[in-house]
Amino acid sequence: MIDTGAGGDCIDDDLARSLGLPITDEGEISGIGGKHRAFIYTARIYVPDLGRLLFQPFTGVKLAEGEQWHRVILGRAFLRPYRMTYDGTTGQVEVN
Repeated sequence: MIDTGAGGDCIDDDLARSLGLPITDEGEISGIGGKHRAFIYTARIYVPDLGRLLFQPFTGVKLAEGEQWHRVILGRAFLRPYRMTYDGTTGQVEVN
């Protein structure tokens, strides 16, 4: 999921643990749920539609709770080199 309100990139904490991703740091983060401590994992994720391979830190957060089904959130750090266009009448998003 792309989240233009998120400053950084996140991964579901349970997914990161199940994949055995290395914890490379720990720190305090804040978001919709308030402030809390979080692990930082190093992950490699491929975005096929953009032909982009990411190898970088992702903050571990609880994403797989309730109605949430996303496992990774890509924020403004990911979007920095792109231009994103949103068509409000069709709901179509283009990233280039």
